[in-house]
Amino acid sequence: MCGRVMLGDDMPWLVPLFFGSIAIWMFPKSVETFARNKSESLLRALRWLPFALLAVIISLRVSAIFSHDTTHIEVASYLQTDSTTIDRLHVLFAGDGLVEWMVLPLVYLFAWNGQGSRRAWTTQGLHKLKRTLALMLLVSSTLLFDDSAYIVPETMPMLSMAAPIVDVWSVVFLILAEIVVITGLFTAYVPSRGLQRYRERYFIPASPLVLTAFAYLFMAHFSSGVFDTSWWSDPRQDDAYATLWLWIFVAFNLHIFAAPQREIDAHLGVGNGRSKALAWSIGVAISLLILTTALLMHNQQTPDATAVQTSLWLAGWMAILMAGVLLLPLVGFDDGSRPELNWVRWSLMFGPLLLFLVFDHAPFLLLGSWFAIMATTPLSWMWEDSAPSPSTTHIATITMLSIATLIFVLMRGEGLRYAIPMGALLCFVSSMLDVRHATLSRQ
Repeated sequence: MCGRVMLGDDMPWLVPLFFGSIAIWMFPKSVETFARNKSESLLRALRWLPFALLAVIISLRVSAIFSHDTTHIEVASYLQTDSTTIDRLHVLFAGDGLVEWMVLPLVYLFAWNGQGSRRAWTTQGLHKLKRTLALMLLVSSTLLFDDSAYIVPETMPMLSMAAPIVDVWSVVFLILAEIVVITGLFTAYVPSRGLQRYRERYFIPASPLVLTAFAYLFMAHFSSGVFDTSWWSDPRQDDAYATLWLWIFVAFNLHIFAAPQREIDAHLGVGNGRSKALAWSIGVAISLLILTTALLMHNQQTPDATAVQTSLWLAGWMAILMAGVLLLPLVGFDDGSRPELNWVRWSLMFGPLLLFLVFDHAPFLLLGSWFAIMATTPLSWMWEDSAPSPSTTHIATITMLSIATLIFVLMRGEGLRYAIPMGALLCFVSSMLDVRHATLSRQ
């Protein structure tokens, strides 16, 4: 077989080096301090390294496809010697390299330093953005970057298969997913603008354009079959696609919860009773997580008759994650008005994505984690002495809607097909009520 072998065989160090260049941004302050002490050129090189390495990976894929390198799995599988340029473009953008094109604008953010923004970013905000992005990419790396796309198989295909085709609606879907993820990171860490901006748009927690994008995405999920009843017969049937949806749900959390709660927590007051509020928040969060996950998995009998036992393991690992991140303020991650409560919430926001790396059924944690996040804000206002408690109507509304949502989902019995869009709508209503209470109580 002539020609060069695939990337993983010819340059086995390139992809690990790419992820190594991302891993260092888990510690952005240390990286920038070290590099700046050496030279500004080194700092610029480290910022651009992930983007440059991914560009090299993409360029090698482009070269293999357009030079018709038959040792490249996509060429052997989908292309003939006489394939047209259009055919090759379809394979390039809809084949195994699709993930690389999706990740390319994300890794640019490691080089981005606030330039072009209408508002001045703080160094701390940029560090948080890069740390969060690095965590998401590293956790998802083995799920998104399949080895089969980089290492030539022992046996190459003997016959060509139908080539992937770039579909217009798929392009729209992927562009919207990219936009909500990037804007979610920006929204969570952009310099604070206060609660007044929410009052100006009738307490809506996210911009109308972002909400429109999420409405389209959740309608797409409803018809996609991802995480519905049939999905659980083979939870690993399409790891990359499932991971993309979990990224979208994380972006939803950043828009609907992270940004508003940062502004809300700043108005809690001096903090008398915050330990009691934290204890109640953690206790209620774990209880809701266990109850909701157990009911959903038992309703689906997923993975089998041991569904409740599996759900307890999942909720237990989520509780361990929540307990672990409570130690982060001790090692310097102590920004924000309530850092300890903030890290509990972030565990719930990111937990399903993090645990999906090792547990097939981690998406069942989604609805319970949303219920738990919704509970933390009213509980902090109720139990802290210096904060005015939400009205009985506020608490009753969220409680009744949550119960109604859970009952409806269980009665439908279709996996997470209804749980995700209905849970997302409930999250929107809950966040809107929280913003309204915080804004009106601090006039």
